[in-house]
Amino acid sequence: MTRMTVVIPARDEAACIGRTVAALRRQAGLAAHEIEILVVDDASADDTAERAAAAGARVLRRLRGGNPGAARNRGARAARGDVVVFLDADCEPQPGWLDAHRRAHAAGALIVGGSLALPRVADLWARCAHYAGAYHVHPGRTAGAVPNHPPANLSVRRDLFLAAGGFSENSPVCDGHEELAWQASLLRGGHTIHFEPRAGVRHHYRSGLASLLQRAYRWGYSALEAKCGNPAVRWQGLYAFPWLLVAAALPLAPVQTLYTLACWVAAGKLEALALAPVLLLSNLTYAVGFVLGGVRWLAHVPAYAALAPRWR
Repeated sequence: MTRMTVVIPARDEAACIGRTVAALRRQAGLAAHEIEILVVDDASADDTAERAAAAGARVLRRLRGGNPGAARNRGARAARGDVVVFLDADCEPQPGWLDAHRRAHAAGALIVGGSLALPRVADLWARCAHYAGAYHVHPGRTAGAVPNHPPANLSVRRDLFLAAGGFSENSPVCDGHEELAWQASLLRGGHTIHFEPRAGVRHHYRSGLASLLQRAYRWGYSALEAKCGNPAVRWQGLYAFPWLLVAAALPLAPVQTLYTLACWVAAGKLEALALAPVLLLSNLTYAVGFVLGGVRWLAHVPAYAALAPRWR
């Protein structure tokens, strides 16, 4: 392995992109020529591109924005590294992060997912967002094989990634579950995804209840379309009955909340229990998105469209 390319999609991230690139450049034990930092500016309205370049990143620009899947794909195609490491602009890599990815690949892993942690100082809503979404990818989880991993902190052999077709660029999946298609393709080919908690980043979530609920709704809206028939999901057998899942989404929100809390309690993070009402609200919002997005998608799938009129 001669080089790793870090690909960062960024849209209106001027407030944090300089910090993220600077943290990458401080990664210990790596010579500068071994790391390529590539920021894909996703048609930002602010000076994200200029700040990224000033911090030392190579910058590519997209004239049409709002498509994280397409931005990541463009970065991967332009990458010069053998391994592409996808990192979100609001994720600050911790010391040893890139080394942990490198060691996992050197040990034989072809796809490596890192952990997401809170910043040292995080407000209430950032903590709620973390507990609502990071219960499978926190630093306290044991290393090992996982069925999928979000693209905020994820590395893969570039040749494998390109052969698998890359991130989904189709709306709404391109901004919610864009990684599942190529990960499923590689899983079908006999590859596995290795979770490495030592490859840690601190996720600087946007503050506010509105941001938390918007993200939950967006994830829910594309969930059924992305997960139905996809082997890279947990409890994939449930997705054999998509209309049943649509009908049960809202009643299952409290069950999902209990599962989320159980994951955090098992990890020793009892603070999540105090935030249970907000986590329930987040899961209810996800369920609303799941129902509306699921009905929209199923109404256009020939195998399920005959059932659609009763939902219109």
